Amino acid sequence: MLYLIKIPKRWDKDLAYLFGLLLGDGSLPETSSKRPNGKYQKRYQIQFFSNSILFLKKIYIPLFKKVFDLIPYISLVKNKINPLYNCRIESKLVYEEMKRLGYITGRKAKIAKIPNLPKKYWVNILAGLLDTDGGKKGNGFGLSTASKYLAKFCINVFKSEKIPFRSCPWEHKNHIYHQIYVRKRDMQKILKTIPIKNKEKINFIKSHSPQ
Repeated sequence: MLYLIKIPKRWDKDLAYLFGLLLGDGSLPETSSKRPNGKYQKRYQIQFFSNSILFLKKIYIPLFKKVFDLIPYISLVKNKINPLYNCRIESKLVYEEMKRLGYITGRKAKIAKIPNLPKKYWVNILAGLLDTDGGKKGNGFGLSTASKYLAKFCINVFKSEKIPFRSCPWEHKNHIYHQIYVRKRDMQKILKTIPIKNKEKINFIKSHSPQ
């Protein structure tokens, strides 16, 4: 099926936030499928996983439509204690554009990097990361990552926005993992400076912040 695709000409808040979401819970897998003639064809899927169908319908899908003029579709991956949804679409143009912007395809956990984009959009990238990977860390709110590049980026943004934070690296199976979080007493500063949109994360920060 042919789609009319819009490729952004430059970075903006929406593209940066979308990139952050995909860094957190997205994937551009390196896969192929067998065609009827026996030959293998490379696939170009952009996948995004979430436990919240409301977040997909209210935030992710409208944002993807706004940025690329495409509408991903939702499929249920598992439905045990907590459902998990895969919101995906296949597009070679979008896949290759994300690669050009700096997205790591395949297994990205330990090597994921932040693209080269104007500093004014750093907060939007971090918003996407916190809206996916963000949660209770230590006695506050933050994220854990296997990528030293993402860890350094988070630290730089918190420093730039003058948000006090703690960084707790640890080693597991000869690899350094990183936990970066803002303590309970400072969590409200996240809402004032980082444009997160996930209501679950926003409500957590509000409900666990000192009154």
